[in-house]
Amino acid sequence: MHVTRTDEQWKLLNEADPDVPIVMLNLIRFRETALHGHGCDGMSGKEAYAEYGRRLRALAAHFPGRPFWVGDAARTYIGPDDETWDLVLCVGYESVSIFRDMLASEPYQQAAQARTAAVADSRLVLMHETANVGDAMKQWAARPAEADRAQDPIVMLNLIRYQDTALAGHTCDGMTGEAAYAEYIRRLQAMSSHDFPGNIIWDGEGQTTIIGPADESWDRILLIAYPSTADFRRMANSDIYATAGPARTAAVLDSRLILTHQKFPC
Repeated sequence: MHVTRTDEQWKLLNEADPDVPIVMLNLIRFRETALHGHGCDGMSGKEAYAEYGRRLRALAAHFPGRPFWVGDAARTYIGPDDETWDLVLCVGYESVSIFRDMLASEPYQQAAQARTAAVADSRLVLMHETANVGDAMKQWAARPAEADRAQDPIVMLNLIRYQDTALAGHTCDGMTGEAAYAEYIRRLQAMSSHDFPGNIIWDGEGQTTIIGPADESWDRILLIAYPSTADFRRMANSDIYATAGPARTAAVLDSRLILTHQKFPC
């Protein structure tokens, strides 16, 4: 289980470019009952994490961060059977230094007691937004209106680690894993909106895992919105998706695919 960062992971954060804007991806699994002795006695893990959120918001004037995606993690479609999450949270910061200074501050250390009480397992991944996708907040605001009106809209969180060289025999021979995944995305976006009803609302590069296994790293992270779970399943099982899917198979060494439901408008 991974609740706090290691000294080596803190060192990696200190070595990051301090002036670059970042988004922090949080994957959280709550304790059933908050850990005793951290100021949240008698609370559930979920309640203690909500208390952590309230304490963080009180620090916003000094360490401004903006959550632009908060979702309940409903199901992991791709990933280990025993790896489940309750909450997916993406928070943008204007720079690495703001985030790093916040973690090192005494007020945050006090606030983080509630996080320690709340969390059974977690991941914290530092990400940079891909330049050609645009501002994440604008991307989310510009999503198709029909996605909001549809029943049970979802967002799929994709965590991707590339093969060094694309697997042979899957229509991408001679490519790198990164190039093969770009080909997969190109094929998806070439489909009609009926055949690919998804909207990429955030696309970025995974830089550093701040909390999590030392050998767990991600090259690309995407949030893709769909009007409903049914639309996603229809796409994934369609004949036309089968023409795009081999490029993903060629590209990917490891991945996670997590279905989330938005908790509140951001």
